[in-house]
Amino acid sequence: MNSLSLFAILCLISVQSIAISANSAAYPSIPGADAKDGCPLRGESRDALIPPRREVYDNGRVFDISHRYVPELPVWESTEGLGQDFLWLTTSIKNESRANNSKFKLGAHTGTHVDAPGHFYDHYYDAGFDVDSLDLTLLNGLALLIDTPRDKNITAEVMKSLNIPKGVRRVLFRTLNTDRRLMFKKEFDTSYVGFKEDGAKWLIQNTDIKLVGIDYLSAAAYDHSVESHLAFLASRCVALLSVVACAFAAAIWAANGDDSLVPPRREVYGNGRIFDISHRYHPEMPEFDSKDGIGQFLWLPKSMKNGSIANNSEMKLPTHTGTHVDSPGHVFDHYFDAGFDVDTLDLDILNGPALLVDVPRDSNITAEVMKSLHIPRGVIRVLFRTLNSDRRLMFQKEFDASYVGFTVDGAKWLVENTDIKLVGIDYLSVASYDYLIPSHLVFLKDREVILVEGLKLDDVPAGFYSVHCLPLRLSGAEGSPIRKQRCLKCRGRCKSSGVYHVKCEGMQQS
Repeated sequence: MNSLSLFAILCLISVQSIAISANSAAYPSIPGADAKDGCPLRGESRDALIPPRREVYDNGRVFDISHRYVPELPVWESTEGLGQDFLWLTTSIKNESRANNSKFKLGAHTGTHVDAPGHFYDHYYDAGFDVDSLDLTLLNGLALLIDTPRDKNITAEVMKSLNIPKGVRRVLFRTLNTDRRLMFKKEFDTSYVGFKEDGAKWLIQNTDIKLVGIDYLSAAAYDHSVESHLAFLASRCVALLSVVACAFAAAIWAANGDDSLVPPRREVYGNGRIFDISHRYHPEMPEFDSKDGIGQFLWLPKSMKNGSIANNSEMKLPTHTGTHVDSPGHVFDHYFDAGFDVDTLDLDILNGPALLVDVPRDSNITAEVMKSLHIPRGVIRVLFRTLNSDRRLMFQKEFDASYVGFTVDGAKWLVENTDIKLVGIDYLSVASYDYLIPSHLVFLKDREVILVEGLKLDDVPAGFYSVHCLPLRLSGAEGSPIRKQRCLKCRGRCKSSGVYHVKCEGMQQS
């Protein structure tokens, strides 16, 4: 089934690259906690178990401009908000399971998200122009953050007055919506500021803008919802993304230069400068300890074929599906109870220089293997490519317990003898099956290491890259799907008006 909108776009904007010290931890330092010894464990004081909640990183150079998923998040034309039922535990340590595992259910247009042309054009939906056909080179790069007049919608007259120069391809429009903090109010507000039809047409006809951002649930004003969306999406040149803390964005498809309805499917962008190393979500994707894959996870509760004005998808997935990240609450229940969820993971660790290494193909990752890799001190992000990639295990529906992962001694050697704070691997768990929980416990005990699992490392040369990894901001979740890239660029930021580097990522759905 096609997905008509990017379920959760993850946005950062920044000024320059990130420099991380070798002793950085997965979580920022917490008052009262020793960064070396980590959080107090059972029988010790719990006063330090205060999870960090940050919007700004790297001393003000990086701002997270995506919204946190909470029950009070507004939902289109709803007075109740998102509600409590979007996230729940399917297995719990309190119920004697080995780990905490959550599942979530969200509409594709919830919170910070992007629209594909099939949202309002049914023939594009049928042809497969889903969010996985979005061009990552346009979702990442320099962007202009601009303040619009606060007393009106974005009309052609307003667009003219902004004097946006030719050549600017990404613009984030900050409006009265931000001043009114509409995204922090549970009840949907139809009086939000957005594009009127003439404003959308003027932008398309008179600027080079290919990414449009705005600060509420729709780029289109409520009274012009259909007309403005049609204007933006008619040529497949602009896809609409909502909603970031200071901007809503619209991304673009690579133009084919003709009328061909053949959606692009790419793994490499920007002439080899960007590799997408996250896996596409589809029913045959493997699921841990399952023979049947993830099965149907995406459906269309509102369809233009059934008389709705737009197509609207919903998705339900376990948080540890596909390319994903673990937080300490996955295997430590006191961390789960204290609120150390994926939204508290440090974006400084999740983004920056990383080393891709090939490990010996005849062994799990033991202490001996770790020693043989000779990873130098100061390297804090390492992606381990194993026999899992050669066997293409992530492309096989049935879970395979013979995958390669870390043994307990390998995990201990890494923690005790390297500066590594981000560990990535090419199957559903960094821990080998026979050491599943013990190895996780070693990695996550002190909250200093972030685990990234299910990476797609095929056909990428070994070496150093700049890695970008953004989990969904799922409050209360011990894991989250991610979109991960390896490229030569760095991330982005947003605060005052000006030019910034914007980074938008989302889940691949097909």
